Amino acid sequence: MSRFLWCLFFSLMFIGGINGQVLKATAKLNYEHLPNEEQRELQPFKSIIEDYINNYSWTDDEYETDILVNILVLIETVHKKGHERLYKAQFQISSSSGERFYDKVWEFPYQQGIFLEHDKSQFDPISHFLDFYAYLVLGGELDSYDLLLGTPFYDKALEIVNRAMLSNYPRGWKERHDYLQNIRDPRIRSLREAKPDFFEAIYHFEEGNKKEALDFALKAMKGIEKAYQLQPNNKYMKQFFDAHHTQLADIFKGNKEILTKLVAFDSLHKEVYRTAMN
Repeated sequence: MSRFLWCLFFSLMFIGGINGQVLKATAKLNYEHLPNEEQRELQPFKSIIEDYINNYSWTDDEYETDILVNILVLIETVHKKGHERLYKAQFQISSSSGERFYDKVWEFPYQQGIFLEHDKSQFDPISHFLDFYAYLVLGGELDSYDLLLGTPFYDKALEIVNRAMLSNYPRGWKERHDYLQNIRDPRIRSLREAKPDFFEAIYHFEEGNKKEALDFALKAMKGIEKAYQLQPNNKYMKQFFDAHHTQLADIFKGNKEILTKLVAFDSLHKEVYRTAMN
């Protein structure tokens, strides 16, 4: 199914309200450097994270396939704070389409036997943290299907941030707020608006329809260029280039004018674009 038809299909289901799982997560935990007692405590945590994400309908809509996400949690330290064991970890979540987020300061209390609940009224430093990044992934994924379709999920992420910063576990949430605002910034809106055309270009390129791919990619470049002119150092734009520089180089191979612009926009990957000029 082409992405155009899939967008139509998705929109009809959005109206119809069919329940769907949407996210399918695989988690990996690294805590081997901790004492043996702490390792035993943490053994169930991998399954707890996967069950929390995989056994929940994140939207009222059903995708053609679930969005596959990989999660990596590196537990760094643990210390007692009052009656709690407080863990500090690094966290990474990524999806196959290029949504990728890295968080170096996740602080949370944990004990064996915990049960995570969705939609808790009281802020929870584990479940609401996972919700926040699930909504960031969903926002980016849905933006790729239709114009700004991810906005409701970014709004939900902002609601979590606002609650978190007033909670007993505010550490790291100011940085998460700032990153979310990079995505929601009106100056970067044209990049978000370009994503449906860009992913349509990827679809046609992979199908061997290079002319159609180029047409959609040229439309997407207008939005990318506008966003760069307004906010060249935006972190979400950097993430976009990190995820898709190879695809951009492949689609625009031989087009020196566009590739020269990409060298200016994304100097970190300039050699990839320069190689594609030949």
